[in-house]
Amino acid sequence: MHNFLLAAIMASVFAMFFEGFIVFRSMKNRLHAYLFINCIVMLVNNIGYLLQLLSKTEDEYIAALKFSYAGRIWIMFSLFMFTVEFCHIKIPRFIPSVIIIINVVVYGFVFTLQNHTFYYSKMWFDKDGLFPVLLHRSGIVHQSFMQFQAAIMLISFFWMFRSLRSYKGKIAKRRATIIIAGFLTEAVLFVCEIAHLFFFTYFFDISIIGNVAVTISMFIAIFRYNLLGIIDMAREYIVDRLSEGVIAVDCEERVQYYNEHAKELYPEIASNPESVVEKLKEAIVKDDTITIGDRYFSPEEKDLFAEGEPIGKLYALVDTTVLKQREYRLKSDAAILEMAANSMKERLSATEEILSQDRTMRHDRRHFEALILSLIQDGKVDEAKKFLEERLAHEPRASVRYCENATINAAIMHYVTVAQRNNIDVKVAANIPYNPGVDEMQLAIAISNLLENAIHACEKLPEAERFIEVNAKFKEQLLFELVNACDGKVELDEDGYPVTTEVGHGIGTRSVLDFVQKTNSEIRYIAEDDKFKVRMIIG
Repeated sequence: MHNFLLAAIMASVFAMFFEGFIVFRSMKNRLHAYLFINCIVMLVNNIGYLLQLLSKTEDEYIAALKFSYAGRIWIMFSLFMFTVEFCHIKIPRFIPSVIIIINVVVYGFVFTLQNHTFYYSKMWFDKDGLFPVLLHRSGIVHQSFMQFQAAIMLISFFWMFRSLRSYKGKIAKRRATIIIAGFLTEAVLFVCEIAHLFFFTYFFDISIIGNVAVTISMFIAIFRYNLLGIIDMAREYIVDRLSEGVIAVDCEERVQYYNEHAKELYPEIASNPESVVEKLKEAIVKDDTITIGDRYFSPEEKDLFAEGEPIGKLYALVDTTVLKQREYRLKSDAAILEMAANSMKERLSATEEILSQDRTMRHDRRHFEALILSLIQDGKVDEAKKFLEERLAHEPRASVRYCENATINAAIMHYVTVAQRNNIDVKVAANIPYNPGVDEMQLAIAISNLLENAIHACEKLPEAERFIEVNAKFKEQLLFELVNACDGKVELDEDGYPVTTEVGHGIGTRSVLDFVQKTNSEIRYIAEDDKFKVRMIIG
């Protein structure tokens, strides 16, 4: 029996060391941290008790006892905190601190037990039995500490059994049942030891066997019922999907794990993980993209299974910033093209109207010239002169030619007409050749956008203050300047481009900047108190 018990304790020491190594290697949250602490304190306790059984003198026994208590007093604390995390119990922050202080004070009494009677009121060393033992009578601190640990044990059991009823999956229920069985075994043996229900307990601490029972139950929970498996699956998913953020929840939708990226994206996950999960679920249902700072993420949901049974869900935040930026760029380009097409439609419509009027005028002119010729042939010169004077008085003005390039000239003509209808004083001095050095249609669209923006700016001012000036010169490159009145100083961004907060505005500016980039041109915006200038070096 002597050798068997020693071998059992030695085996428990190696088992606890192995369990601690497994937990440490997979440690990712507080549940695993407290499980690791439990492994360490049980390891210290069992090593110390093994030294007690092997001691030859009273001093050796007491030294081994003090070493054993360095782990023993923390066993209930580690199991209590493990239960809090395992059952997702929210306790006031001061409770762990109070338990730690009590344990430290108690260990102070244990470490100095030879100098007082608070922990052991009386003790004597007996080495004649199966194992050496320090027989004792409990002092007030020892009695109070045992009652305190019993209370912690009862509270932990209450939480364990209550949480067992809430589990839905078979694996989760079996895992909790195995852990409860280990805890229950240790609790029963602990009570038997402190109450000395059996004579054998005076010579051998059977609570050590309870530690072994807890170790076995944890082994089964880890290797058979996936106590740490959900994190392994989360890691595999991270590698497979290269996701930015990963959050794993169990079947009760309680967060069991989140990686560092998820914590960076959602700092509140540490204090309120449920709210983060709700945000992700809502975004998935609505098929929304989540914007965090200047980055975009697409949330995904994945079911986690173990042996064909669901054990939870995993939420992944996939970084789609590049794709979203491309999408916005395509939408912007589409808007620019649509605006250019609408502008071109307006110009074509205006051109068609001018051609129609020209055809009508030529038709009328032929009849008028025939009438004048007939009057002259009949000698009615004065009457012919009268008709000519009346005709000249109603003759529309000829079209103005601002530059040699017909396409750009048509664009300038159109917007000068629009500006004049809005009582804007317009001055144009545009020396733009037939070949401006860039695509004439793109240049015409860019100039049209600048003129349209200038007109919109002038419309906000009293009619007496409205003006637009256009100047263009060609010297190897085309130099273009547009100046318009404005209401106050225009806001420019850090790149020197105009900033607008009005809905539907800003497309014209983006179109001009796109033209500048495509043609390797240069542009500069100058904002003054009452006027706004745009200067371009084109091509």
